[in-house]
Order: sequence, then structure tokens, then C-alpha cells
Amino acid sequence: MSSPEISKISWGSMKVSGQVYKDCKVWPGGSRTWDWRETGTNHHPGVQPADVEEVLKKGVRTLVIGRGMNEALQVSLSVITNMNSRGQCRAV
Repeated sequence: MSSPEISKISWGSMKVSGQVYKDCKVWPGGSRTWDWRETGTNHHPGVQPADVEEVLKKGVRTLVIGRGMNEALQVSLSVITNMNSRGQCRAV
């Protein structure tokens, strides 16, 4: 199964397979809006393990976490530690 095509990225907007999002999660076979309020995510401390769990459960082998146009969104160390300890994917 292939990942949806990300055809355009601009400030506050991503176009994925014809659907426009402000923030989104994309995985092979699908995508959806990413509402930071679901897990209480903020720019700092950033992406939390709960934010990536849904995508990891889809069986992805490569996970790319975009940090935004100004790279203001952080990725918490717990995300990297959690991913590496699972052996599911390698975070660097």
C-alpha cells in the first residue's frame, strides 16, 4: 500500500490526495486532521508519544515528523526513546 500524495505544502496548509489540512497525520492508505488538542500537544515540549501512536499502529517503517515552516514544533525525547525501544522504527 502506498502513502497518499502530498502535493502542496505552504504556511498553515497541506494538500494530501486532494484534501487540504492545517495539520495532518499521513500513513500508507490514509490521512486525517491532526488536532493538537487531542493530546495536549504544544510547540514545546512538542510531539508526544500519543501523537505518533496511531500512525505507528498502522505498521509504518519510516516515520517523518514535520516540525513546521519555522521548525518551532519540538519532538520530545520520549518519542525518540519510545520508538527506538520498540524496534518498530529507528528515530534519529
